[in-house]
Amino acid sequence: MADDCFDLIDPLFMNKTLRLLLVFSLFICINASAQISLPVASNIKKSYSQKQRDPGGAPGKNYWQNRSDYDIKVNFDPLTAKVKGIVSIRYVNNSPDTLSKIVFKLYPNIYQKEASRVVQVKAQDLTDGVSIEKFSFNSRELDTKQYSIRGTNMTVRGHKILPKQKVQFDITYSYDLNRGSFIRGGQIDSGTFFIAYFFPRIAVYDDIDGWNEYPYTGQYEFYNDFGQFKTEITVPDNYQVWATGELKNAAQVYKPKYLSLIDQANRCDQMVEIISEKDIRTDSIADGKSVKIWKFEADNVTDFAFGISNHYVWMASSLVVDRSTGRRTRIDAVFNPDHKEYQPVMGYGHKTVDLISTIFPAIPFPFSHETIFDGPTEMEYPMMVVNSPLEKPQEAIELTAHEIFHSIFPFYVGINETKYSFMDEGFATLSEFLLHPLIDSTVKLNYDISDANTVVGTEQELPIMTLTPQLAGAARYVAKNLKPALGYLYVKEMLGDVLFNKAMHYYIDQWKGKHPTPLDFFNCINTGSGVNLDWFWKNWFFEKGVPDLAITKVTGTSTKQVITITNLGNLTVPVHLTVYYKDGSQQTINSSIAALAKGNKTLTVNVVSNKHLEKIVLGTAFDLDVQPENNVWVPRK
Repeated sequence: MADDCFDLIDPLFMNKTLRLLLVFSLFICINASAQISLPVASNIKKSYSQKQRDPGGAPGKNYWQNRSDYDIKVNFDPLTAKVKGIVSIRYVNNSPDTLSKIVFKLYPNIYQKEASRVVQVKAQDLTDGVSIEKFSFNSRELDTKQYSIRGTNMTVRGHKILPKQKVQFDITYSYDLNRGSFIRGGQIDSGTFFIAYFFPRIAVYDDIDGWNEYPYTGQYEFYNDFGQFKTEITVPDNYQVWATGELKNAAQVYKPKYLSLIDQANRCDQMVEIISEKDIRTDSIADGKSVKIWKFEADNVTDFAFGISNHYVWMASSLVVDRSTGRRTRIDAVFNPDHKEYQPVMGYGHKTVDLISTIFPAIPFPFSHETIFDGPTEMEYPMMVVNSPLEKPQEAIELTAHEIFHSIFPFYVGINETKYSFMDEGFATLSEFLLHPLIDSTVKLNYDISDANTVVGTEQELPIMTLTPQLAGAARYVAKNLKPALGYLYVKEMLGDVLFNKAMHYYIDQWKGKHPTPLDFFNCINTGSGVNLDWFWKNWFFEKGVPDLAITKVTGTSTKQVITITNLGNLTVPVHLTVYYKDGSQQTINSSIAALAKGNKTLTVNVVSNKHLEKIVLGTAFDLDVQPENNVWVPRK
């Protein structure tokens, strides 16, 4: 294929040129993919052959997934940090398989003395793990010989679940909540706790791997089935509770004043102070009872979490997220009033939900509320996030956008985070790039991708498609967060905002409430956009590579410069060129990843101007390149 060549003369001509280049580039991409196919593992081939998944990306006609519905009654004592609960699980085996064993997850066992973990736990938090006090299957009590516990997995044997069979498990359990080692949950301060992964649950059984038996070691994250949660939480009267789902007995736990403020926040775009510092000082929220029972319900979610505090303030507002129906989502900021830096967070959250609904991916925010809870870490849960207080506005904006964006992946589209964390972490990181400038344009976006430039091309690098439990060291963050986010960004640039969002809508519509694999995602984007991107998916996600564009030649006259850009590496990256003039003006020309498709190594750019050149620079803050020193050309004096 001949070298691509185009001129940079004036904005009108440039826009026309870029439009023609985009059409030409898409034609190149479609043809470049004709001889390229993505690797397909044998277990996924089996799913295709059984028509459980379709090679075009959609769920197959025989797609299935199992379902667990939970009724939970949990009692938490802040003085002893003892969690006591009863959980009833209604489980439906929608698979064509007879399940000869049933695997449960006991996530609190990350603190069990003998558990395998890769995170540090203080001695005070080491426990005997979850105590199973009573365990029954279809009302028949199991003895301890019928189930075994190893770390965070509990396995029941000797009982079968037939295809399409519905069964029920009832478990009475207890454990000591961690006080000093906050790993995605635990004690935050003397009167505040965030309690997550607090109940026994049935592991996912799917068409790809069967049972999800990866142990939770504290590092990689979660994979749970969709279901309904009805949860009753008993805590002392002076504690407030915020949780996944809808509060069903608000009139029993709040006085009329607070019910009115909550109702106002549900209807109002402006911030409403529901619980103030004065309310806390005067103890005007408590009813004088010993305990309160808070009842929440959530349907078609993958998890349930809650936070409690006796001294956090609560600010809230809401916005219309679905203009066709007028449906609103409420944004809550719940935080320690001493953390003044938390004051802007609700505004950041409000804007993030608006941008998710209108800009990217431009789908109505799927949940009725999103609660941002002040804690010592950064973690996402259905309808809730825990965000640490950050003094720098840029960091607070990006953290808020990142964590709330997880509402789409993995909680609306049920990503298997345990194996394929790049499918949600990559998009949450992309949201930092895209949404930050729109959340607050006065705070400069100064993103650092140097971690990726340091790792790519080295021995430590691993392909993005490496399963998350196999990632370690410097390659981990790059493979699951930064490099996939850049890959998505480059595809978005090539397709354009409208076509990219169209492809994303196709993917989300196909897989909301379901469990896609990476191949399902790649194929959905191909199908939804009408552009075969297998050449890029293979190069960027399945292979290791070196990104190294260079300005290798500049020739011409005082009014026309011919710039040759060469891909010295083997990773496909976009071309962004900026021409600086001595009068302070500048011109830019951009070419997407399509210009270097199918192994094309060079791109020629003609720059026509009567101005005196100062320098030519290749690349932007979001262009991966291991040798930036060959990206600048300065004319000889």
